[in-house]
Amino acid sequence: MGRRSVHSPEELRQLILDASRTIVERNGIAGLSAREIARMIGYSPGTLYNIFENLDDVILTLQVQLLARTVDHLKQIPFGPDGEKNIDAFTHAYIDFALANRRMWNLLFAHSVPSSSTVPAPFHEHLNSLAEVAGKALAPVMPAASPKDLDTTARALFAGVHGIASIAASEKGAHLTPATAQTYAKELTSNFVRGLRSRSAQ
Repeated sequence: MGRRSVHSPEELRQLILDASRTIVERNGIAGLSAREIARMIGYSPGTLYNIFENLDDVILTLQVQLLARTVDHLKQIPFGPDGEKNIDAFTHAYIDFALANRRMWNLLFAHSVPSSSTVPAPFHEHLNSLAEVAGKALAPVMPAASPKDLDTTARALFAGVHGIASIAASEKGAHLTPATAQTYAKELTSNFVRGLRSRSAQ
């Protein structure tokens, strides 16, 4: 396909990311290639490498954008004084978002970062933000916890919920599927809260 028009570097960057997202949502990461991206935007494959370092750079950028959307989604949860209800709301929203975006969600795990690549700082910042949201949900259940203990517990909760969401989104689980994910998550969080309360009572 010939070049459609002349675009600025920023416009090209957005065209590449939009095309990449469309390809992943249609065909998964296996369908993503510089040639296919170029075909969709009407430029030569070499154009991609004028904007991004390589295909891994494109994928990492998509991952950062997905995590940013996840953070924005979870920050809308109106947490209250009931920690268990907060945790249920956090879990439900997290899994719903993952399953509503399952093709893109799988991109987080179907791609390994080469040793020559550096994970962008925003990637880690968004993960930290997700742990902070989990911490806000947990705080009423752990009123006497130190900030460090609350952060560690929040990250453990986040990791557990994230694992359930990821297995369900992959649609490869024999029992843990999109249809059962919320049930398994409720079982996880109920036992999690029960354990925290038991520990506090000792």
